[in-house]
Amino acid sequence: MRKLILSAIFLTTCAAFCQNTSRFDGTWNTTVTCEPKGGALGYTLHFVSTVSGGVLHGERGTKGQAAYLAIDGKIGDDGNAKLTASGNTASAAYTHAPIKTEGEEYSYEVKTQFTDTEGKGERSTGLGIVGRPCHWTFEKQAAEAPKP
Repeated sequence: MRKLILSAIFLTTCAAFCQNTSRFDGTWNTTVTCEPKGGALGYTLHFVSTVSGGVLHGERGTKGQAAYLAIDGKIGDDGNAKLTASGNTASAAYTHAPIKTEGEEYSYEVKTQFTDTEGKGERSTGLGIVGRPCHWTFEKQAAEAPKP
């Protein structure tokens, strides 16, 4: 009987704390729009990101190749997230100084706020000397209905 009670307590506790899920878990349509700056052309990219256990990951392109982009980070219970965008530059026409070579690595932070269905974020431009404004949007896809 004692083992049965201890097992019930463990299962109840684990049900509350062992689940590694978040209300943000799911698939998100992701868009980043970076404004033109200093001779570099602006651009807009669309791709899909996933959130599992409150951790977001999305990528576009092939890792290590020109024009690759990844976005990663933890979304807090309150919806706040400091994500990291990283990748390899595309054509020099879209690249803002001081990086001007295709395929160079870069990274920057994206301060983001999520709700249950959407998110909006802005690139950290530091003092604005190097970075250019980039706007991020996330739109949660509807969950698929379970199959009978």
